[in-house]
Amino acid sequence: MEQKLKVSLIQMHSIPQNVEGNLALALNLAQEGVENGSKLIVFSELFDSGYCVELEDCKYASDFENFKDSKTLQSLLKFCQQHKVYVVGCIIERDSKHNTFYDTAFILNQKGLVGKYRKIYLWGDESRRFCRGEDYPVFSLDFGGFKVKVGLQICYEIGFSEGARILALKGADILIFPSAFGRARLYAWNLASRARALENGAFVLAVNQSKSQNSQFTHQKIHFAANSQVINPQGKVLARARKSNEVLMCELDLGECTKQRKAIPYLQDIDVSLQIKALQSLD
Repeated sequence: MEQKLKVSLIQMHSIPQNVEGNLALALNLAQEGVENGSKLIVFSELFDSGYCVELEDCKYASDFENFKDSKTLQSLLKFCQQHKVYVVGCIIERDSKHNTFYDTAFILNQKGLVGKYRKIYLWGDESRRFCRGEDYPVFSLDFGGFKVKVGLQICYEIGFSEGARILALKGADILIFPSAFGRARLYAWNLASRARALENGAFVLAVNQSKSQNSQFTHQKIHFAANSQVINPQGKVLARARKSNEVLMCELDLGECTKQRKAIPYLQDIDVSLQIKALQSLD
């Protein structure tokens, strides 16, 4: 049976500290995606608070155990319920039980939280802001006529092949990277996103922030790479965003994953036990 999925990546310029304005822009763009048939909407890293709120993380954090206290989660849940879609976002998470904070990607549908992923590989000063995650969950999304497994990674992690490989070995056909990736490393963004798709025979949805924000740590501008993109399992760029605020829409033919994994059987031939043994020898 044909398995085709329309997706929308929301590339936007988030304004630090302006949650209300950022949400309004995000949902307005997402509405355009829904009107064009998208069933999966993806936002960038810390799209609601802005990336550069380093000294105010606690102010903009959301607790997934208390949706009612989060403007972001409430708004996205309502959007999912209105349009019967899945939404992938990435926000500052507060774990109230332990009073810790995480850079967390998540999936919502009309029933609520499907699942979340806490960023493991933190970039630069992020280690001053957030705790690290510890696992690589895969989530099964039901689109009526078919289901698809999805894995989440965040920004800098697009350069770590191990995480994407683990997700693919666990069955993920779509790898999603909400990001706030720097413009100075655009070359890495473009190369790594294609590599992650090709080596895993998976679709990569890499959605990035645009323009710039002022760091509260360094008082310098951080310029983001934009260039959100959809990559197919052969490593080919299917679509790339060019505007600061843009809805990047694309239709995925999920049957391509099976075809590519037969054409180049990386996942079938990999010897995980050998890799584990080699890594243990590094000690």
